[in-house]
Amino acid sequence: MQAALLEGLVEEHAPKRKLTTILCADCAGFSRMMRADEERTYRVLQDCRKLIDRLVGEHDGRIFATAGDSVVAEFPSPVEAVRCATEIQQAIELLEAESPEDRRMHFRIGINVGDVMIQGNDLIGDGVNVAARLQGLADPGGICISGTVYEQIKNKLTLACDDLGDQIVKNIADPVRVHRVRVGRSVGPRRQTARIATPRRIRLAAAGLISLLLIAIAMKYLNFNVRSPVQPGCTHASIAVLPFGNLSGDTAQDYFSDGTTEDIIAALGRFSDLSVIAYVAVEPYKGKPLRPGQLNHELGVCYALEGSMRRNRNQVLITGQLVDALSGLLLWSDSYAGEFNDIFKLRNEITQSVVGKLAIKLIDIEKQRAFKKPTENLDAYDYLLRGRDYYARNTRSGNDQAKILFERAIELDPTYASAYVALGWTRARAATYGWTEFPGEALKQAESLAQKAVELDDGNAEAHALLAEYYTNLSQFDMAIVEAERAIALNPNDAGSYAQRGHVLVSSGHPKEAIESYETAMRLNPSMGSSLSDPIGWAYYMERRYEEAVTVLKAGLRASPSDYWNHAGLAASYAQLGRMEEAVDAAEEVRRLWPFFDVDDFVAVFDKGCLRAAPLSVCEANHAIIAEGLHKAGLK
Repeated sequence: MQAALLEGLVEEHAPKRKLTTILCADCAGFSRMMRADEERTYRVLQDCRKLIDRLVGEHDGRIFATAGDSVVAEFPSPVEAVRCATEIQQAIELLEAESPEDRRMHFRIGINVGDVMIQGNDLIGDGVNVAARLQGLADPGGICISGTVYEQIKNKLTLACDDLGDQIVKNIADPVRVHRVRVGRSVGPRRQTARIATPRRIRLAAAGLISLLLIAIAMKYLNFNVRSPVQPGCTHASIAVLPFGNLSGDTAQDYFSDGTTEDIIAALGRFSDLSVIAYVAVEPYKGKPLRPGQLNHELGVCYALEGSMRRNRNQVLITGQLVDALSGLLLWSDSYAGEFNDIFKLRNEITQSVVGKLAIKLIDIEKQRAFKKPTENLDAYDYLLRGRDYYARNTRSGNDQAKILFERAIELDPTYASAYVALGWTRARAATYGWTEFPGEALKQAESLAQKAVELDDGNAEAHALLAEYYTNLSQFDMAIVEAERAIALNPNDAGSYAQRGHVLVSSGHPKEAIESYETAMRLNPSMGSSLSDPIGWAYYMERRYEEAVTVLKAGLRASPSDYWNHAGLAASYAQLGRMEEAVDAAEEVRRLWPFFDVDDFVAVFDKGCLRAAPLSVCEANHAIIAEGLHKAGLK
């Protein structure tokens, strides 16, 4: 008995352990800099720490230790840790670009995956120690990762790495395999080729083409032009972002145009289906004239983004153009002008303003290409594109046809995560719209397909958005919002993820917050307006913003004249505005489209979710205002 008691005590006091990813960073030459200029060094260090803290949080990390100039953080994913480290180094380089070379602050970063012991909020053990030793091996401004980290990321990120072999490090018994990351040489998905590190498929091939042009607080959208390319030498779309030219006449500004190029590549890598060539592969083309077809022949890409930057004091002009890499045909061009102020705020504003517009145009190009190919020559990517076209029609027959095409894509490529997600959305839509006799089974299929996609590619934002839809249908809003936020974190430029967060919020009785998400989605992708008219219209209504509700609901009816949800929203909104003739007309349309319409049943749809996620008083207020408007319009 005494032995059993002792065993229990040992187990009780044994430290808890876990496997995690550790990032260690410190400032190179910090003591020397403090001796030279203590106040400036402290001020710059604080600026760098703000950057580091923000980026660690954006990548789901947690800082658990700091000491002077050093930071230690943990991440649930080595992929996110490496992405974070790369962005930290790029951001600090840009922050210090105007400083004299001998006074610039540089950080060294080491990353390791290992077992650690948990002590309160702290982590200790060899997993942390190895990361610290890797940090010591890194160059100023550089990153070193362990072999275990490299094995986890090598097929997920387009990284240029140098294998430094096995290294003996202090206080670690066994040699550690070390890889040095070439900072800034891209952080997107990769495919298995020696030179071109990209995946073989694309969803939003221009989704960030000018997305991180860090240069304009006020923008003007100019000269939009798209033509349909002919690409017989291009089977899977991919893009090379060529180094932007510096037209300022000041070679000191090269860092800015080069940094812009690398940031665009990094942003494009956020799209899980996007094929993007690593910077190391495009750098040799800087400043060189290109022949038509040269990039297609040498890099295997379908598209190329070319651009230039001109800076005059605080004014900056950026131009960009998308070309067919085979024919040299200009597909798109645009210009951005503004003031060089807060570049990090600007980066986000331009990303959110531009990405969706460009994405839609290139998606159209890709769909045209897929539909022109003979059926016998179609591959998984082509079937996915064709299926998306049918799915976008938002009809039962279109949904059924899309399902068949997505299933064919999976047959051809069982590892194609995006095809599983697309198929999952057809099942979710069938359940939501009543296009199946077994909605519960269809929803479960959607969840299984989303989980399969996450297994194949945890960085697929659409997969997490689909999980958010699944949990929303079950009124499990805590889980739904986690998945929606995860989707946004994975790709801050994806309109669909913001729309999904809006669905979660409006379904759970938070219309004000839902409107913010919907408006962000429509800024990213203006064409989403018609498909979002129903939920955002009702969100406006619940916020008593009746005029705005009428505007979006009418726009939705132009695209879907038979949507009774829109007609019901219009009936209630017109009634609240006192426009009774229009309210009665809208109510008649509701009865025509839905002969058994019942106000209490209709309101119960909103209550089902609201009562699980919001205070009773909020739900009752929403219930009352919806019922009031519908009754005023003459509906019962």
